[in-house]
Amino acid sequence: MDPAIFLDRDGTLVPDDSNAGIPARTTLVEGVAPSLRRLRDAGFRLVVATNQGGVARGRFTESDVDAVHAKVSELVDQQTGLKRTIERFYYCPFHPKGITPEYTREHPWRKPRPGMLLQAAQDMELELERSWLLGDSPCDVAAGRTAGLRTILVSRDRARIADAAADYSASTLAEAVEIILRHRDETTASIASSRTAAPARTATRSVRRERSSDRLRRGLAELTDEVRALRLRRAESSAMRLAAMGLQLIAILVVAVSFLNLSEFEHFARWAAAAAMIQLVTITILLFDRQ
Repeated sequence: MDPAIFLDRDGTLVPDDSNAGIPARTTLVEGVAPSLRRLRDAGFRLVVATNQGGVARGRFTESDVDAVHAKVSELVDQQTGLKRTIERFYYCPFHPKGITPEYTREHPWRKPRPGMLLQAAQDMELELERSWLLGDSPCDVAAGRTAGLRTILVSRDRARIADAAADYSASTLAEAVEIILRHRDETTASIASSRTAAPARTATRSVRRERSSDRLRRGLAELTDEVRALRLRRAESSAMRLAAMGLQLIAILVVAVSFLNLSEFEHFARWAAAAAMIQLVTITILLFDRQ
């Protein structure tokens, strides 16, 4: 099994700005390519794991995300002189506050959950105890810690550094690479208590972490359970939506019948009231489905 570096995308590899879904405007953060080349030369496999909730929010599509990843890969390979410097890209298009129904929910791949990292470890046969997570936000660090990775927060923001509580912090990706190469022979269970390069916090964790294989099995089992639950909820949701559509059609037919009885007010009122009741039931079903 191989060690890997899990990389956040926005704010770590590319600028965190409004061009996230536009391939033609995609650029690399200064110093990214040489840093990734050093990691590859040191024997690490490189994997991107990124939240892309903009899909759920309607800002761009999954095709746009794939196009940006292709551009990032192209730019990195051009500057490193390697092929497939970044081996794989994983992303989560879901967000609980989205506007696109099929993407509007929580998901086990969405950081700070470790789903993407655990899936990559399984797909690529990676050794988590010798792997690292590099990101610029506390949710990146939280995902890495839950998966059992050593973590580095790449940021100059002191408040963010304190909040993230990563194993290490670095102001640039190049500095993060120095930390990794200096401590590459350590595992998550043997991180030294002293930090020679901008420690994220002075307190150390004294509880020995689970073995990587045990944690991976447990994490994948939890991930499988969550995915099954999501599929079940989606099936229930589809049934409710189908019922709502049927009731909506009935309501339309009842309204049509009511207009055929305009000459007799009592009949018209009864049919109209029935249509209103059916419409209320339809709305209620849709509201329950939304929750």
